[in-house]
Amino acid sequence: MAGVSAGTGAMGSLLGKLTALLGDEYKLLKAVRKKIEFLKRELGRMQVLLEKLAEMKGRLDGLARGWRDSVRDLSYDMEDCIDHFMDRLGSGDAKRKFMKRTARRLKTLWTRHDIATQIKELKARVMEESERRDRYKLDESCYSATKTVEIDPRLTSLHEEVKDLVAMDDRVKQVTALLMDESMELKVVPIVGSGGLGKTTLAMEVYRKIGLGEDFQCRASVSVSRTLDLHKLLKDMLSQIDDNECQSEGWNIDRLIRKTAQILTGKRYLIVIDDVWKEEHWKLIKSAFPENNNGSRIIATTRIIGVANLCCYSCGGQPYQMEPLGDVDSERLFLKRIFSTDHSCPAELKDVSNRILEKYGGVPLAIITFASLLANKKHNKDEWERLQDSIGVGSLLENDGNLKAMKDILLLSYWDLPHHMKTCLLYLCIYPEDYKIKCKGQPGACSSRLRRVQGRVRPLWVYSTQPFPTFL
Repeated sequence: MAGVSAGTGAMGSLLGKLTALLGDEYKLLKAVRKKIEFLKRELGRMQVLLEKLAEMKGRLDGLARGWRDSVRDLSYDMEDCIDHFMDRLGSGDAKRKFMKRTARRLKTLWTRHDIATQIKELKARVMEESERRDRYKLDESCYSATKTVEIDPRLTSLHEEVKDLVAMDDRVKQVTALLMDESMELKVVPIVGSGGLGKTTLAMEVYRKIGLGEDFQCRASVSVSRTLDLHKLLKDMLSQIDDNECQSEGWNIDRLIRKTAQILTGKRYLIVIDDVWKEEHWKLIKSAFPENNNGSRIIATTRIIGVANLCCYSCGGQPYQMEPLGDVDSERLFLKRIFSTDHSCPAELKDVSNRILEKYGGVPLAIITFASLLANKKHNKDEWERLQDSIGVGSLLENDGNLKAMKDILLLSYWDLPHHMKTCLLYLCIYPEDYKIKCKGQPGACSSRLRRVQGRVRPLWVYSTQPFPTFL
């Protein structure tokens, strides 16, 4: 499946095959070679744009999505054509004797003329898509300074004080113990775990507990997310640590870093850096924090173990691994949200309740989100089973605000994957739970099966009946 991806279709493998066709192994009519050279150049440009559109994820408008889907389909059609032609023509043998080479060229003459006709048709389709690209001005939209501002779905966790938390007290104590020793050196404690486990909630609970007193002179909590806006992050942090520095309009990043470091130098500070995705992001953010030996502390949250290890490097801390809830705590959280109590589940709902909790694998976000949906429904077995069976149905996800918010948060892990991994996981979604997947088969089998489903496939966790941590 090399060269095939969810974002660019078969464009990668197609370009490789077009390059092979232009080699000495295949004898083509002169006009055909020129058309293939044109296709290779034009498709190379299209691949670059497809990769940019893939990075934009859900921010594409209808025109961009339509063009992307059309070009992906075109790449599959072209690959089928090239594969068929290469199979019929073969690679030849430069050492054949003259008579045998002549006989072979006569046998494949019709094939070479046939490919000329097909290449001409494909060239017309490529030119049509290229004209649509220019007409829609898709290249300009990728670099437009005016872009839709996305609201981070985890924003409320940074500012909302959550009551009646389940299984949080021990975790708060453990992270606090890692932070609050007698060391006066700057210490960073990263909280690491998959999406939906409650890393942000834990970080903010610790922040509120140890930051209420007079021990810390400066406090701030900011969110990074996948796309780092360092300018916005530093302005937000600066406004929290010093009210007099709120007016920082027009300041560049270098000035913001210098000012932040200047204010924090000589003071004991407590900072929460939520949702760090990349090591280079951490290096940039860390440059604003002076190591002033005043007992300052930083709490970072991340889904990436490499980022967590880097946070601890030279800062004396150690990562805190966020684990899913156990069976007892999962049930407590589930029942408390539905019935406002953590008492035992009604007998007639016990079996379906266990099946739901098993599916969500101890992920608090998933448990409380689905419990919120059940809380507003009739508490009978048939209704609960109907909703359990409908998990993953698009209309349910889009119509219920809580489920949509959960999807947006968990999908961050999916969008962060490289293109080829997205394709791999989308392919795995075709199979039912506990299905044994055979690894051996024809080289093109995965690619052809993916092609049949790619137009209608949805993000992995929507299809999957496995617990979320298995994939995210």
